[in-house]
Amino acid sequence: MDFKPRKQHQFFQMNPLGRDFIVGDLHGQLAQFYRQLQAVGFDYQVDRVFCCGDLIGRGPNSGEALNLLTQKWFYSVMGNHEQLFLLGFEQAKYWDILARENGDWLGHTLHCSDQLMRWKTLIEICMPLSITLSYQNMTIGLVHASSLGCWSQMQSGRLSARQVWRSLWSRPLKRMGAVASITEVDAVVHGHCPVPSLLRIGNRYWTDTYAMSQRLCLTPLALFAANSTLHAG
Repeated sequence: MDFKPRKQHQFFQMNPLGRDFIVGDLHGQLAQFYRQLQAVGFDYQVDRVFCCGDLIGRGPNSGEALNLLTQKWFYSVMGNHEQLFLLGFEQAKYWDILARENGDWLGHTLHCSDQLMRWKTLIEICMPLSITLSYQNMTIGLVHASSLGCWSQMQSGRLSARQVWRSLWSRPLKRMGAVASITEVDAVVHGHCPVPSLLRIGNRYWTDTYAMSQRLCLTPLALFAANSTLHAG
């Protein structure tokens, strides 16, 4: 099924007051998320978190994870699980896929159309396909699964349905020798592919650590910027 998100790209200026963090796929693991925020002394008034998508699925608090999108300190790109949720409004088989992955949160809500439509609206309005973050004199990109070879293509907002699918579902780590750096950006951060810890190849990073380590990959944006400087040198 052809699918294009309502918002393909969003740009954020450097945080002038606090710190920015990037976190991998949440998959409803809110308790772990808040524990790790507390551990880094997260300041909800001035700090920000940018998530690599997949707020929902597998974990115990998927619905509550979507509600994070209403918080001024939390932002996320769209993941393939959010795409499945949106597609479920057209064909129920996509909700069946979500329900097979600890989907009680969805099954208990199917009778509540107001709540379903609220989540649908949050995803469509608040979760772009990709995000560009400005940090000092660098740019750092976020996209859930994979990126086109040139970041300006991701920023253009003119991706085809096939390119959108690749951005949400592709698994480049299955072809390790074929993972290429992305041009016109200092670093690109992904989720989607399970890894035991933060993984870097060229100027690309993978952050979906919870399934293999029982910890989320919550990383200061400054670390990606510092590593990008080393990579460029």
